Amino acid sequence: MIINTRPKILSKNLNKLAQDQSLKIINAHLSDIQPAIEKKELKELELKLKNISSYKNIIFTSQAAVFHGLPFINKFINNGEWNIFSIGPATKGMLLNSGVDSISPSNSSSEDILNLIEKDYPGKNLLFCGDNSNNYLQGKLKENIDEIICYKLVYNKSALDRVSNGPKIILIYNFLTFSFLFTSLDHEILKNKIFIVISERVKDKVQNLSKSLNLRVYVTKEPSDSSMLEIAKNLT
Repeated sequence: MIINTRPKILSKNLNKLAQDQSLKIINAHLSDIQPAIEKKELKELELKLKNISSYKNIIFTSQAAVFHGLPFINKFINNGEWNIFSIGPATKGMLLNSGVDSISPSNSSSEDILNLIEKDYPGKNLLFCGDNSNNYLQGKLKENIDEIICYKLVYNKSALDRVSNGPKIILIYNFLTFSFLFTSLDHEILKNKIFIVISERVKDKVQNLSKSLNLRVYVTKEPSDSSMLEIAKNLT
């Protein structure tokens, strides 16, 4: 059996894939995705959207960014000439389901988005992200990027029992989820688990934080639910 730590609204595809492959999933939704735009931020957002024609590129970092960010600019999409970027096949697919085509690099990472923009798509950028952003693009593009934090992750301690008492294999989709586990659970529990993470970047951060524990950490070939389950299936 496998533990899924993703928020509920992002787990539908994973659960369907697992069911199709007769893999047992225990859902331990360690975080919940909530909208981050409140009334006090609406004026700032409206100002950015009023000048939306000044942006050349619009970037979505995740499915959650599409879910909570795309509605703000839907009315502009058909009348604009922006390059829409997405990080990862799942984010690209979610945009397509909303009728929006996007540019997605072969290697799904912020670094590859940056390389594409610097090489072929220079100009002003508007980034939709969450409060868990790694700030890579913001740090590199500096004055050439504005961000809209459209969602936030709220962590759920009540789901920790499902991890501590559940199966060995744990799917980790972002570093902050692992960090939450690391600070919330007894480290002896973590030493008896197997972690499958979404990228080399997340793996490096996990291993750096937990280097004294010598944890078993595997990284997917690509950042997708199917790749996660492929590794999990080989470990069961």
